[in-house]
Amino acid sequence: MVAEHLATNYLFVANVATDIMALPAKQTYQVIQPLNGDPFIGSLETPVTSSPLVAWYLSNLPAYRTAVNPLLRGIEVGLAHGFLLVGPFVKAGPLRDTPYAGAAGSLAAGGLVTILSICLTIYGIASFKEGEESTAPSFTLTGRKKVPDQLQTAEGWAKFTGGFFFGGVSGVTWAYFLLYVVNLPYYFK
Repeated sequence: MVAEHLATNYLFVANVATDIMALPAKQTYQVIQPLNGDPFIGSLETPVTSSPLVAWYLSNLPAYRTAVNPLLRGIEVGLAHGFLLVGPFVKAGPLRDTPYAGAAGSLAAGGLVTILSICLTIYGIASFKEGEESTAPSFTLTGRKKVPDQLQTAEGWAKFTGGFFFGGVSGVTWAYFLLYVVNLPYYFK
């Protein structure tokens, strides 16, 4: 009787062991995959980067709006940078506690815009050869033909840099005007 019981239990354990071994592996789903299934593109497709909202936002940034002239794209980027650079220089600059904080911060922001414009010029000279075609791909990842981006040429980059400088200085001037020329209430300063 004991032998029967042991044999039954042994077979039961053996059956459990074989059943466990026979179970299929748990299905896992890969959330992050190579873009279009091609690992050689060098880009990953994630739930964030593949969402329509993120794709819409990124395609509306000036760097990716290929239908817009590079000069206008540079002006837009420069205006944003120039306008936003004044605040940190005014509030955190070395003359923050003096009556000259606004003028000094605005001049410092204008100087930084000038330095950034020089850096953009150096990058354009090093990256693009005069008279060469655009280095941007002429096909999308899905294989559609597209017009190459003019920003990826020496002439387009020069226009972008000029627009950035003009927009940056204009943004700094506009921020100074709003903060110190127009008499706004204290909570705006």
